[in-house]
Amino acid sequence: MPDLLDAVHIVLLRPRWASNLGAVARAMRNFGLHRLTLVDSRIGSWSDAWRMAVQAQDVLANAASTADLAAALAPAHWVVGTTNDPPAGMRVLSPREVAAEAVQRGAPTLLFGGEIDGLGPAELLRCHAASVIPTAPAQSSLNLAQAVCVYAAELFAAHGARAAPPAPPPASTAMLQRLEAALRRLLEASAWADASRGKHAIAELVQPLRRAQLTDDEVRAWLVALGKATRPRAAPGGTTAAASARRPDEPRAVDPPAGGAPDDASPSSAPPCPNPARGWSAGTP
Repeated sequence: MPDLLDAVHIVLLRPRWASNLGAVARAMRNFGLHRLTLVDSRIGSWSDAWRMAVQAQDVLANAASTADLAAALAPAHWVVGTTNDPPAGMRVLSPREVAAEAVQRGAPTLLFGGEIDGLGPAELLRCHAASVIPTAPAQSSLNLAQAVCVYAAELFAAHGARAAPPAPPPASTAMLQRLEAALRRLLEASAWADASRGKHAIAELVQPLRRAQLTDDEVRAWLVALGKATRPRAAPGGTTAAASARRPDEPRAVDPPAGGAPDDASPSSAPPCPNPARGWSAGTP
């Protein structure tokens, strides 16, 4: 719901430091928020704000400023005051609950207090609800820009993030049956089959693949891999890996001529030396 994000209104009451203002603008830009109002601002120079507002200068440029909190809140239909100390009896929401409730109530106006004192009871009581960010008890106070970022992220996750594309359907049972058959052929022709195996050993190996909900394309990749695993690896030039592993100077085995080699072959019939470095020559017994 991008229109809802466009309508979310961030109101900063008594902000003090320009660097925080710039970081607030950047956080808003990160999560698709644009409307920013400063009330009773204590910031002098905005130099640090412009420096910190990376790719969010438009948020600063369009920010409104007023001295009157009532005027800033007047157009709002749903005001949520952020605090870590809500008044007794006030409705309290988490940032995620604020984002969820925005489906029914529309875009919230989120009121943040200044860096020193936050929002006081009188200011919180002007709000429809209070909101507290869950934190560790040892440190419950967040930096102003961090707090804005938490609410902006929750709103964007609920109303702005693109839905994940649907997952592809899992492979059919027929495809998994083909995978199991291919694995069986490979293993039963290997040393794996030499050991004693349970009756359902191969089905047990395939079961994790069933649990993984492989897609048809993933099962096809398995089938190709298993099919290739049964073939010897081809070396450059088209020979097999076993053939290419022979040393260059190693004599190639040849079949003897019909009738076999004569037992009384004379030294003169020995083949010439293919490699003189080996220390023998024609005629050496």
